[in-house]
Amino acid sequence: MRFLVAFPLSLVLAAGVVAQTKTLHVGKPIKLDFHLRSDYEGPSNDSMCDKSGNTFVTISDGISDDRFDRPLLKFDKSGALKAEFPSSRKSLGLSDYEDHHEPSALLPGGGIARLVWSRDGMSLARFTEEGKLESRTKLDGPAHLIILPYQMAVFPSGEILVSGLENCRSVRCYGAFKSFTAIYDQAGHLLKRLAIPEDDEIDAAAEIGDSRYASGPMYGNRAVAGGKIRLGDDGNVYLMRRTSPATIYVISSSGDLVRTVKMRPARDGWASVDMQVSGERIAVEFSDCSAARCDGSVFAVANAVSGERLTDYADEPRFGTLTCYSSAPDRFTFLTVSKDNVLQVINAETK
Repeated sequence: MRFLVAFPLSLVLAAGVVAQTKTLHVGKPIKLDFHLRSDYEGPSNDSMCDKSGNTFVTISDGISDDRFDRPLLKFDKSGALKAEFPSSRKSLGLSDYEDHHEPSALLPGGGIARLVWSRDGMSLARFTEEGKLESRTKLDGPAHLIILPYQMAVFPSGEILVSGLENCRSVRCYGAFKSFTAIYDQAGHLLKRLAIPEDDEIDAAAEIGDSRYASGPMYGNRAVAGGKIRLGDDGNVYLMRRTSPATIYVISSSGDLVRTVKMRPARDGWASVDMQVSGERIAVEFSDCSAARCDGSVFAVANAVSGERLTDYADEPRFGTLTCYSSAPDRFTFLTVSKDNVLQVINAETK
């Protein structure tokens, strides 16, 4: 059964701005066993960590012959390369014009899932912890639409939440991409399409070229493409659009909206660019962003259940891509590139 589910009015928790902003102290960088081959090769902004302290990094290269294959690399705590998870782009035989980002997610109990797409639709590839392909499952349509996935998470019970953009397949179709959020079962069948409360407003603003979300009329949708998704320790998925203030939707495996957490930036107009969940805490990174780059960061930490704003942390200049966050005490891990083009992680915490 396929149907659109509009979230009913639910618990909305607003996390205000705290007056005091603390400073993060940076530890010694840990170099990862990977040297970037050129200035055009680099990590994507979807890096993550697992409970064992392993770091996962997607590598892309803008000019090489295999630039449309983006391997996901796994490094242990010491920085040693332990596994590689391919995107399977070559085996799908996709052309340059079908290039797109393939989101990845940690599988409950170990392993990695990667979402790959083509004109024929999306499929979910599951890998073991060692990088061996276990299975590939094709996801249902809808047949008349093309879906560009940007975020994906797998619930402990096996359901898959996909978030991205959609448009019609016809060459005669002329219109902006619209937000798409849906839940699939383990076999790839579409269970529900979800209507995120703010998406209609975001889509309309992006279509007319609102600079918060697009580079021009019908030219992208950064609120969706730049959003984040995380699986919480409570088994729910936390979905955030790139907006200001930040809105985090807590969604259950049945597609119900459990609650909504709103977090204002410490500085007006700064966009929510990253989000991590640890225990009962949410950490959101806000930055001053233009269409080309983001400068400076402030991290806001709130209680994920009550929405109470707990602490803000300053990061000037930005340390790198937020990869991990752990609470009690607050500790942030960032991915960056050294001067000699080597990947490295940096841990930062209060003292």
